[in-house]
Amino acid sequence: MNAARLLLAGAVLTSAVALYAKPVARPAAPSAAELVAARQSGMDMSASALTLLKNASSNKVPLKNLAFPAGGLAKWAVALPTLFADSTKGAKSEAKPEVFTDRAGFNAKAQAYIDATKALAVAAAADDKPAFDAALASTGAACKGCHDSYKAAPPAKPG
Repeated sequence: MNAARLLLAGAVLTSAVALYAKPVARPAAPSAAELVAARQSGMDMSASALTLLKNASSNKVPLKNLAFPAGGLAKWAVALPTLFADSTKGAKSEAKPEVFTDRAGFNAKAQAYIDATKALAVAAAADDKPAFDAALASTGAACKGCHDSYKAAPPAKPG
């Protein structure tokens, strides 16, 4: 009998809490401007990381010391294409319209970047200088290939 009363009291209490509980507000999705800002910031950091990796390798820094920035670059490469959501199509940026009209081509270029940066991270962790140098070249070529196809030239500065 006591167990039944406890069960009933628990059910009533749970129902009361459920009736008066407020739903948790879901965070808003990032705006188009926020997505553009995120991808532009990431591109800047990507260029900085790539420069750091090239210079460090040229200065004979042990490749294992470069595994962290190389790995970070590989993580960024995977996230990058998601920041070109359709919601950013009309947003002010340097992305050419072809990013959205030639999605298959854009995705192929993004995949080349992903593959190159993964190879870079693996080579750094393995302390494999020939593979690292080849992956650095591939990563730079992947950046250039995508930018040549899908990035508009910045507007000329007056002056």
